[in-house]
Amino acid sequence: MKRCSLLLSALMILIIVAGCKDRKIAAPPKGEREIYPGVLEKVDRELKKGMRGGTMIRADIQDYDTFNIVTTRSRSLYSVLTLVFEGLLSLNPITGEIQGGIAKNYEIVSNGYALILHLNENVHFSDGRQCTAEDVRFTFEEIFMNPDVDSKKTDALKVRNRLISLNVLDEMTLRFDLPVPYRPFLYTLTRIEILPKHILAPLIEKGGIEAFNREWGNLKGKIERVIGTGPYFIKEYRNGELIRFARNPYYRRREGSLFVDGIPYLDEVIELLDIDDETKLLKFQIGEIDFYDVKDFDISSGDFETLLNNRHEGRYGIYSGGPTLGSNHFLLFNQNPVAVDPEKLQIFQSRLFRRAVSHLIDRVQMVREVYRGYAYLDSSPERKLSPFYKPQQPLPHDPVAAGELLSRINLKDVDGDSFLELPSGNPFGFTILTNEDNPFRVQMGELIAESLKTAGIRAEFRTADYNAIVTKLLDTFDWEAVIIGVEGSIDPNDASWIWESKGPLHLWTPYMEIPQTNWEKRIDELFALGRTTWDFEKAKSFYGEYQDIVADQLPVINLLIPAQLYGFRNDFGNIIPSSVTYNATGLIPFIYRKR
Repeated sequence: MKRCSLLLSALMILIIVAGCKDRKIAAPPKGEREIYPGVLEKVDRELKKGMRGGTMIRADIQDYDTFNIVTTRSRSLYSVLTLVFEGLLSLNPITGEIQGGIAKNYEIVSNGYALILHLNENVHFSDGRQCTAEDVRFTFEEIFMNPDVDSKKTDALKVRNRLISLNVLDEMTLRFDLPVPYRPFLYTLTRIEILPKHILAPLIEKGGIEAFNREWGNLKGKIERVIGTGPYFIKEYRNGELIRFARNPYYRRREGSLFVDGIPYLDEVIELLDIDDETKLLKFQIGEIDFYDVKDFDISSGDFETLLNNRHEGRYGIYSGGPTLGSNHFLLFNQNPVAVDPEKLQIFQSRLFRRAVSHLIDRVQMVREVYRGYAYLDSSPERKLSPFYKPQQPLPHDPVAAGELLSRINLKDVDGDSFLELPSGNPFGFTILTNEDNPFRVQMGELIAESLKTAGIRAEFRTADYNAIVTKLLDTFDWEAVIIGVEGSIDPNDASWIWESKGPLHLWTPYMEIPQTNWEKRIDELFALGRTTWDFEKAKSFYGEYQDIVADQLPVINLLIPAQLYGFRNDFGNIIPSSVTYNATGLIPFIYRKR
């Protein structure tokens, strides 16, 4: 009832704002096109020089524990804190490509076993102190590589279970030494935020590392000590109300990275706190906040259609950032020899069977009926935003082709009951599971089970608690087929724990000591080659071949990838949505308020 009443209130206000004027449907602004009815996609992705001034009000933070970017467990707060802190390298917020940050460039030396980074000389913390190589050394050695620091990032600085090492060569130059050549270390350098030694060293000297873990960034502490080199600093915190970020007056051009003269443009960015999703939707529609990230629930409930229909009166636009880097949806079968009946296992392990099932899935119907059209079809295990992405077309919905493939593996209706039997004559069927709290997967599971039954496959669909499904996948292995998903990433190596045969999330057959098929062995080789070459084109070729193999063998059968949808107030320029950064926070320094 609460959500309904809030939406009715929003509609009433919008009707009043619109008055009695005739509604005119405006053409998409120049440089944009409609990718879905009413949903815009940027065609012109070039950033314009904007004007300084103004404020953007958002409500992105779902939970908050500390302003310490190293120890926070809040994903949404961490994302917003990237306005305050920077890494040595960064990701282009539009394309996802690696670029400079605090460092202007890097060199690969010692046959790939080391990197030398040269820092930008005009990088300053928001209190005016220059950022030097000593700040970098302190951040790595005293903070992130300290086992007593309450951080999950320490393992990211290990290669083959050995910590990297670094040396200061001069005030603006550092050298990192690696146990082996390791290209994904470049991505690691985008995720290690450089901290102010001149503030933290005295704190740790006085109170030990616990002072860093518990005091620095404490919500009840001194926020003026929480500073970084990013485009903004924390100006004000009101418990339970808001966090106010102000422009870093010392922020200057970063050589080697995306830059437009004058950024950051906005004087302030205000993040409202303790705003639930229902209130957030209302506040966006009536103009009290300037950004809205569309949730899955908005689509399944129909609220998104209301949001879309009121965009002209509400003076906002709805944009697609392309396929999400959030969770996708796929179907997979249990191929674990210790857990599945041998005769059924032989079927699940058959490439022809998995391709037949893929042919039986009507993905176009799923996009239309489950996601109301707001989703993408792709059989690649990588997302479109990744520089290593290689497009893979899903198999078309073709029940005839599916029937031929099933016949080739001797799944036939031998008793005339319209259902298929195994070669032994026993009935063939299985149960498909998915998590009960995901209405999209539930609906997809129902559609898939119905499609399989029409082809003679006894498919029973059931839902279960998410944690119970995880236990089945990783512990008891008591399952036959499941619909689940994983988040995407920019670098394929982030998902090596899924695709390499020894990986703990190699879900169809986890914890393999040796690969059980030649194609899995080849994927292992390709990941090893991809992460140990510094040559981008070679890495792209290796990862492209792995994507070809996955699309052919279908150890997981991709269903669809939701669209990343955002709402932005029309008062702002340089709106080029992308899912590279959480809730498009990486774009904020480039956004300006129109006059």
